[in-house]
Amino acid sequence: MQKRRLMIIAAISLAIVYLSSGCNELTQSEIKFLETREVDLPYDEAYQAAINGLFSLGYTIEHSDKESGVVSGRRNKKAAKMSVTFLLILPLPTVGEGSNEEAITFLITRQEPDVSLLRMKVVINGKPVANRELMTEIWQRIEREAMLETRPREQNEKGKSE
Repeated sequence: MQKRRLMIIAAISLAIVYLSSGCNELTQSEIKFLETREVDLPYDEAYQAAINGLFSLGYTIEHSDKESGVVSGRRNKKAAKMSVTFLLILPLPTVGEGSNEEAITFLITRQEPDVSLLRMKVVINGKPVANRELMTEIWQRIEREAMLETRPREQNEKGKSE
């Protein structure tokens, strides 16, 4: 009975280690899709949407160079941290609190007069990563900021033409 219990604990511990080890690798095409977006915005508006998007998610803008199209932001985020501690020969999963330092850099380029290309790089705790959840959150916020950025301009142009 005790041997069976030890086997179950060992199996659960191995499953936790396996699931928390990031076995979900992305292909190159998936990474490129996550990193790059073409937006139907003039360069200035795309640049401003990237800055506003990062800022609204709590990033501190550390570098911004409009001429070269580079925007960098950083934030520290508390995160639950899963680890496995070995007590004698029994693995014990433990949950603690850690901190993630996230750095995001955008390269924004003009494709056409009303089309811009944004490319994002993510570094978490000093390691470049392709974090699908984080990158999707950032893209959604930038798209929202882009809609907010363009709406007043379109309304002003309508108001002037009437």
